[in-house]
Amino acid sequence: MSEFVSIVGPAGILEASLDRPEGGGRWAVLCHPHPLYGGNMNDAVLDAVSTALKGHDIGVLRFNFRGVGGSEGHHDGGTGESEDLAAVWAWLLANEGYSPTILGGYSFGASVAWATARKLPSLERVLLVAPPLGHMRFDGAPPACPVHLIYGDRDEFVDTAAARRMDGVTHHLIAGADHFFSGRWVDLATAADTALG
Repeated sequence: MSEFVSIVGPAGILEASLDRPEGGGRWAVLCHPHPLYGGNMNDAVLDAVSTALKGHDIGVLRFNFRGVGGSEGHHDGGTGESEDLAAVWAWLLANEGYSPTILGGYSFGASVAWATARKLPSLERVLLVAPPLGHMRFDGAPPACPVHLIYGDRDEFVDTAAARRMDGVTHHLIAGADHFFSGRWVDLATAADTALG
């Protein structure tokens, strides 16, 4: 059962939910899709990724970016949201006694994860789900850990040519999947499970 917690972020309180690992100390932090289009931590795509993580006995922390749900502040176009993610990562390290090791993001959340990943300690793996390449910036080199891109060949928000040009990443292309993975939930969960090794 999820436990709801409040985390002090740079723009005020951030609401978050924890699903603790049963036997280990590994954690993942997941970032939700675009706040201005209804994105929040209860997103169904993140549900599928969370299920895969929990199948590996990895604890999951999801949170609402500033201005979403009960989180204070206002949408900041990605810059402030990157600061929110850094604060959540630091909170998990300080309060759970284990370092978070996996970072995941869906759509807008993938862009925030990419922008923040190189600044986070103890990061071992990054999962970018339907990263909106061609619509949002994914600048710079990848972090010094495995990075996995999970996306569909019918995703109108992912520039597949730009995805193929990204160096140092592993691709998980799901045939027939759109940006929302409609009808492809099992394939999404399988791809996330494969990305976790």
